[in-house]
This record gives sequence, C-alpha cells and structure tokens, in this order.
Amino acid sequence: MAKQAHPATTTTGREASTRSAIAAGVFAFEGDWELDLRVRWSIEPMLHTIQEIGELKFIHRRVATIPELEHYLNKWLLKRYSDYQVGYFGFHGSPGKLWLDGKRSVSLDDLEAMIDGQAENRIVHFGSCSVMRVGESRIRKFQENTGARAVIGYRRDVDSDLNWAAFEIVLLEALGRYSRISAADKHLRKNHSYLCETLGFRFIY
Repeated sequence: MAKQAHPATTTTGREASTRSAIAAGVFAFEGDWELDLRVRWSIEPMLHTIQEIGELKFIHRRVATIPELEHYLNKWLLKRYSDYQVGYFGFHGSPGKLWLDGKRSVSLDDLEAMIDGQAENRIVHFGSCSVMRVGESRIRKFQENTGARAVIGYRRDVDSDLNWAAFEIVLLEALGRYSRISAADKHLRKNHSYLCETLGFRFIY
C-alpha cells in the first residue's frame, strides 16, 4: 500500500512535510527510572519506533543530575536544534516536579529559571507521572515564563502503563503530522478519548 501524504504537507517530499508540521524532531531528556542500574527500561526504543513510523527524528540524552539537565537544556535551546521542537522530559514525576533520581528533583520554578524565556516555538512535554496535576493557571504561567508554544503532560500516575506507552506514540506522531496544535489536540481527543481520560492528559496552548 502506498504511504499516504501528511495532512500538513503542502508540497511533496519529507522535507516539506517536516517543515510544515508542528514538530520535526524530539530532544529527549531521560532520568534514571530505577535505583538498580541493571534495570534497562528506557524511552529510547519508543523514540526509535516513532522515528520509523512517523519520520520524527530525535536526540536522546540521559540526565542524572541538575547540572546535566541544565547543560542539555542549553543545548536544546540553541538555534542549531530549533527543528527539535519537542522537549521531552522522561522522568519520574509528582505534581509540579520532575525527579532525576530517587533524591534530586526539579520544580516548575527551577525549570522556568533554566529555560529563561528561550523556548519560543518549542513544546515542553512532560512524559512523567502527575507533573501537570497543578492548577491550570500554574501551567499557563510556566508556558508564559518559558515562552513555550505549548505544554503537554499528565495529571495521573502513568509508570509502567502500556496505555501510557501507546498514547506517547500516537501523541508524538500527531505532533509530526499536523500543522496546527489545535488540530493535533482535536485528533487525540476524538480518536483516543479513552486514553486521554485514563491518563489525565493535558494539552495547554
């Protein structure tokens, strides 16, 4: 079967589709999910899958300390990585916080200070438990203070949930398909409403 054209494509070819889509790439920051480092669970295989099925390229970096996070955030915000529009934060989470390991955490306030208004045209995605379980006004303040085009994440705990893994794939695929954020949001809520509700999905833009 021939591959269907992107809904966001106005001319032919991969270059045109990625140029007009919400996102052409993902810059993924991933923490240590387990204290036992022999446990090799990672979001990286999922990112490879998305790259294969949706042509959404990615950069993946492991982050275990706050200086490492700040270092790679500064890299992501460079002009040379402007086509990696989605900043994917794959960590354990709690309301308003990311946990880099079992001891170190970063709050929304901390992340705002690190990004310092430089996330224009970029999307912050918290692929983490419950980070978005704070008031909507707080998330909108985070969006405003970082300059982000949108902030995405979950209100509920999603660790080791196959529903979450499946939804992450369709979410990132939608960001690589549609040219308007409102269209991607509508698509997800229309076609994956059960997962949106189960995971407490939030899409602030």
